[in-house]
Amino acid sequence: MIITNELEPLSTDLTTITTEIRSYENIAGQSIFEIGRRLKWVKEHDLAHGQFGEWVKSLGIDPSSASHFMKIASELKLGTYPNMGAKALYLIATMPPEERDRPQHLNSGETKKPDEMTVRELREVKKKLKQREQELADRDETIANQQAELEDNRKVQLELNKRNSELSKRQPKQKVITKTVTKEVPVKPDDYDELKAKIAELKEQSAKDKENIEYYKRELKAAERINKNANSYDKLQKQELKRKKRQAEISGYSTSLKINDWIPELQKLSQEDVDEMGEQAQKNLQKRLELLQRSIDRLSSMLGGRRVIEGEYQS
Repeated sequence: MIITNELEPLSTDLTTITTEIRSYENIAGQSIFEIGRRLKWVKEHDLAHGQFGEWVKSLGIDPSSASHFMKIASELKLGTYPNMGAKALYLIATMPPEERDRPQHLNSGETKKPDEMTVRELREVKKKLKQREQELADRDETIANQQAELEDNRKVQLELNKRNSELSKRQPKQKVITKTVTKEVPVKPDDYDELKAKIAELKEQSAKDKENIEYYKRELKAAERINKNANSYDKLQKQELKRKKRQAEISGYSTSLKINDWIPELQKLSQEDVDEMGEQAQKNLQKRLELLQRSIDRLSSMLGGRRVIEGEYQS
């Protein structure tokens, strides 16, 4: 006698199917699988001619139970869980396939496989699996967001490097005026040496700012690695707060580097340049300088620096 795992074809006669289902209703264990298999067969082949729901009711099976039986027949193998009831089989059938034979830790402290559990224990395990799946989904979303922000930071850094490279190539052009009809001498503003020293100081600070940006980028990558191993919502929250702080640090240093680009351009303008501007150009420049001054005052106030009081600066 040759035994195979192949299932014999079912009848296409509805009366035969009905008789077989009523027969399996009196058999425990695998009868649930066989009933579900036949219900699924009738539905897929429309043997009830569009009256599947009415036919199921005529068997005394409510639609919910019929749906559970078909799910069991679709997900589980015949004979795998021969002594379990319909509720337990449905709970196992709706578990992820990789969890159906894996030992699970219960709140009672015991460790059991699904086929050894009660219905209550199976519901407990399903709830834990669902919570774990949600936590993993939330973690993946957080990591994806961090990777996107890291990529944005990388682009910002590339732009800053480009700006700094251009800044280092610029050479301030000295303005000269004719003192006599035969000799031209460069005009040296009274505060030229002081401004030159400050610009040199800002360049030195720019180098330190770039080092700080690299440091906080490493901190963000470290947070990303930690997030991959995080197994609780609280840890993810702490890492997210740390990431936001590092992002704010990078924004601060990036803004400082951009300001360094503006300073040499403003310092190159002399009184002669301003006098030669057209009226509209002077108005445009004045308007933007006023907006820039307001921004400087606001940021200085937040940093605890100088504040504007009745039109004067207060340190």
